[in-house]
Formats: sequence, C-alpha cells, structure tokens
Amino acid sequence: MKGKGQKMNIVICDDERKVIEDVGSICRECLSPDVKLYGFQSAESLLKNLDKIEGDIDLFILDIEMLGRDGLWLRKELERYRYGSSIIYLTSHDELVQEAFGRYVIGFVDKISFMKNNNKLIEKLRLFEEEMSNREVLHIKSDQGNLYIHKDRIVMITAEHVYSYIEYMVDEKINGIGVLERSLVRKSLKDWESELGGNFLRISKSNIINMEYIQNCNKNIELHDGRIIKIPKMNQLRCQESYYKFCDRRMTVSYTHLRAHETCADL
Repeated sequence: MKGKGQKMNIVICDDERKVIEDVGSICRECLSPDVKLYGFQSAESLLKNLDKIEGDIDLFILDIEMLGRDGLWLRKELERYRYGSSIIYLTSHDELVQEAFGRYVIGFVDKISFMKNNNKLIEKLRLFEEEMSNREVLHIKSDQGNLYIHKDRIVMITAEHVYSYIEYMVDEKINGIGVLERSLVRKSLKDWESELGGNFLRISKSNIINMEYIQNCNKNIELHDGRIIKIPKMNQLRCQESYYKFCDRRMTVSYTHLRAHETCADL
C-alpha cells in the first residue's frame, strides 16, 4: 500500500472525454480527493506519455473498445512497463470479457449501466482498495533468515510436517510467468489461513493456493504456469464454489451467477 504522504496514481483511458471526467470524479469521491489522475483518449497516447508519470501507477481504468488500438492490446503492452498494476475494464460487450480476464484484472464495469448507476464502478474501486491491502509486505522468519514478501506474490504454501514451504514470485516476465523461489518456514497451514485472508484457498491438508494464480478449477487446480495440482474429491465442490465466488466478484454485477460460473470454468 502507499506509504504516508504518498498519493495514489490512477490512469484512465477511454475515447470519450466525458467518461474520463466522470470516472475521475468517482475515483476522487470514493478513494481520496488527493488521488492523482491521468486521462488519455487513446491507447497510443497513453503509451507515449507513460514514462512522464512520476511514481508507480496503482490502477488503470481502461475501455476495452476504443478507436485505434483497443484495451486488450493495451493491457499486453502495459505488461512490459507496469506489470502488477491493477486493471478495471469498462465495456459494453459481454463477449470480450473472457478474453480480457487475467492476472491483475480486478473487475469489469458495463459502460451503459455505469452512466445510470455509479455504484457499479464504486463496487470495483472498493475491490481495488482490498487488492491494495493484499499487497502489504509480510515479515516472515525462515530458516534462511528474515524474508519480506508482498502478500500478492505468494503463489502457494505446502505443509511439511511442522514446517511449510512458501512459494513466491521474485521476478515477473511479460507473459505473467515469473521466477519462483521457495523458503522453509516454521508455521502451520492453519496459521497461514488466518493471516492470509480471502484470496487464498485451502484445497487440502497440504496446500493453500493464491486464487490470483489459478487458471482453471475443476477436479484439479491448473495454475497460470501450467502446473496441475490435484484436489481431493471431498474438497472439489467447496474449492470450485470458492473460486467461482472469487471470479464472480471481478465480473460486472449485471452478469448472472450462472454466467460467472461458465466464464471462470472456461478460463
């Protein structure tokens, strides 16, 4: 999270100036009047001016469909510069949501509904605040010494008798697959569950997984890096429901619960 005195940076990209102004006003009302806003009416303009923005960008709010390059293309380009910043998509086309869904995409807001009801965007901004809290730095005492790890970089924790192995990202690549490290920590999975919170899923007696890194959840867990982790049969339904609920929170609230299930299952 931002330290004391640091202002939040939010970038808005939409080919309609009024949308940029309306979204900016809601961000200031919902998050902070001191938030620093940057508005662009094209993907090309945003990229051209990206390195003129001082400090890290905390949130991108992107229109999926724009004249010229669209928001899907823009997200891939942004990964080269600021991978790790949260993204909220504005969209009028449900069929593009599945393609846009991915790592650090925390929500979708229907543009038509948004013009009539600001609560759609406010809900996703509240989710963004929650995601920011997940980026807090954990101080962990391991056999290798003191570790300082961002919570959202933890991929998986595996039990090893009275110890546990914590697996975490140390360097992310453009395609989202990063360099991983493992450290042995004297801590039970029960204690990890209490500390980590709702984005982490206990799939068995031996494993806790960060749902941000799950590509698919059926009888097994498929991670973004292609690894398959077996879910015990007795836990499969609970894990699927937890993951669907996690995905559902990121979908625009106008979708039905069934649609959210279908989208998540097909990731």
